Amino acid sequence: MKATLFYNYQLIGDVLLVNLDSELLPTRSETKDDVTLVYSNDKLVGINIFNFSEIIKFKTQGRIVLPPDTLIDIINDKCAKFNIEKIDYVKESGFKVGKILSVEEHPESSHLHLLKVDVGSEVLDIVCGARNVKENMKVVVATIGTTMMDGTLIKKGSLLGEESFGMCCSPKELGLNIDYPPHHLLELDDDAKVGQDFFSLDGK
Repeated sequence: MKATLFYNYQLIGDVLLVNLDSELLPTRSETKDDVTLVYSNDKLVGINIFNFSEIIKFKTQGRIVLPPDTLIDIINDKCAKFNIEKIDYVKESGFKVGKILSVEEHPESSHLHLLKVDVGSEVLDIVCGARNVKENMKVVVATIGTTMMDGTLIKKGSLLGEESFGMCCSPKELGLNIDYPPHHLLELDDDAKVGQDFFSLDGK
């Protein structure tokens, strides 16, 4: 099963949240010891593991991006008592290095831009309102199906009649605690490789 992991001690306490489907509302749960399975009717949509700091100490306050295989193994071991499908190892975050190929003004907006962004495997049409967009700029793109740090799922969207297939990200949207102008995209160095997973870059 594909999963997205969250941990925020200040907000929810010492609980590791394993999100399997954020689109469905929970209807029932099943608990054994310190593990709770959350279902929407008969579909498993989440797993909550309590007192998780007794196993691993986290500094993360939000989404755990690219969790190590050892963490996935721990989750699967804790859930073995339920005889459920194992969680998959996470090899991609969904946040890709992209290069802005073109910038046009949105015909119905004074601040939105229509971008064509190369993410390696394809060129995406993205509507963006950031102030610092420019051609040949390398940015971080949250692709369709990516879960953001706050749990929001990126979907195909439409802004004032123009379709958008992803989102170019600011440092705040990437969970980076750095001093950066508001409403500005994170600008990457020229040597960042288009299509590479942003969170696999050195130092991330």
